[in-house]
Amino acid sequence: MSSIESLSWAFLSEAPEHRDLHALEAHFRRTLEVFGFDRYCCTRLSGLRMADIPTIVSRHGFIDWDQRYWRERYIEQDPCSDWISANRTGFTWTDVREAAPAAAATMWRDALAEGLANAFVVQMPGPIGEKIVLRMASPVSQFDMAHRPLLESVGVVFATLAVRLHEMAGDRPGPGLLTARESECLEWVALGKTDWEIGAILDISPKTVNHHVERAKRKLDVSTRMQAVTAALRQGLIRPVIG
Repeated sequence: MSSIESLSWAFLSEAPEHRDLHALEAHFRRTLEVFGFDRYCCTRLSGLRMADIPTIVSRHGFIDWDQRYWRERYIEQDPCSDWISANRTGFTWTDVREAAPAAAATMWRDALAEGLANAFVVQMPGPIGEKIVLRMASPVSQFDMAHRPLLESVGVVFATLAVRLHEMAGDRPGPGLLTARESECLEWVALGKTDWEIGAILDISPKTVNHHVERAKRKLDVSTRMQAVTAALRQGLIRPVIG
């Protein structure tokens, strides 16, 4: 078994055990290095227009390029957008350039100037109907196509776990019995919002919303959501509903 295969399989088996986003990111970066990739960006996309600024889930080494990408409005000419819109996954920038050699010449030149000679892109549906897109970039243009299935597997596992841990990162200690996220979810419950609506507002999945509400119920020793809201209001753990 090659070093790429052994490190990839180690990541695939060990990654689900990480309970901290930073630990998962560090493990992912080490694994990417053996493929020749030195940076990545995982985002949640609600659309592919200039107005649809993505939510950053996890990123390493992509900040300068992302800032330039949006400043220069490359989203309006990027041929990768068509591939993402068509739900294509496991493709490289080289694939895109070869399919449309005359498109976005300035964008590709600027990317190369930033040290991004090639990238591998995977995507999957997100928990609230959005797209999860992971770009993994390399300073060299060559990519061993034999490694494509393995890298795609590593990328999908990382992105899936990163989204989950990113959502849970909001579960930080609050000023009292509840965490900040638990209080936040209960405030929206008090306003009559469903788990789906709360998830869309907070950019987390409905399942994660339910997780926070159920934890709040257990901490407050109640059996229903409205009892949790009442108890939290009585103890000053959430803000009163106005209007």
